[in-house]
Amino acid sequence: MKPHKTSNFPQTVERALDILESFINPNEGFGITELSHKVKLNKSTTYRIIQALKAKDYIKQDVQSNKYYLGYKILKIANSFLNQNKLRAVARKYLEELSTETLQTAQLAILEGCEVVYIDQVEGNDVFQLRFQIGNRGPLYCTAAGKSILAFLKGNELENVLDNLDLIPITNKTVTSIEHLKKEIRTIKRNGFSFCDREYDKYIRAIGAPIIGLNQKVIGAVILTAPSNRMKLKEVPYYGNMTKEVALKISLEMGGHI
Repeated sequence: MKPHKTSNFPQTVERALDILESFINPNEGFGITELSHKVKLNKSTTYRIIQALKAKDYIKQDVQSNKYYLGYKILKIANSFLNQNKLRAVARKYLEELSTETLQTAQLAILEGCEVVYIDQVEGNDVFQLRFQIGNRGPLYCTAAGKSILAFLKGNELENVLDNLDLIPITNKTVTSIEHLKKEIRTIKRNGFSFCDREYDKYIRAIGAPIIGLNQKVIGAVILTAPSNRMKLKEVPYYGNMTKEVALKISLEMGGHI
């Protein structure tokens, strides 16, 4: 897909941003030819921009493969963003408390488009620890974070989001019916927390609770995540209420309530 063009941007800046955005999803690097095809630029222009980004440490080059990757400067900017994020700063102590008390992994997520983005986590103190990466994204319809956020969207916002969801099965437990999802959303609103039973990862169960900010707008979610054999179905109400209480504490500090 050709990158979206914004005529108000200087062309060189826009091209540099297109190149940087090309590195968001792939795990592998790019050669100049591959990258030029991806951003719809000729090789010489792509090379000049890459060299400028490389000189400022936004791009690095592997000396063996000659492929280009994101540089450490991007990580510094990302860390600065996370450190400046008020929600993350407020939630951190509560995530630590939840993780310590349950010995499970506690996470923080926000809504971005039709996905959730995980912006912080505290791993459980038990021997077995789950490994997630901050910045990972997940679908709204089959993650605990996503479902808890969906359930507390206001007005027409929920219907607008649901209209744009493609309920693709990820495991054999994934909900693929909008009507089923709406029914589950009603239950989440009553309970104040969501439960994801191996719908996004066949080995993982998770509980999510919404964080409400100013004007009663949902701004994120707290998630408690564990291997399915470490979160029994009979324990879901107990863990759910704990997660909900943590989300409420964060909501109050963010100017809202559940």
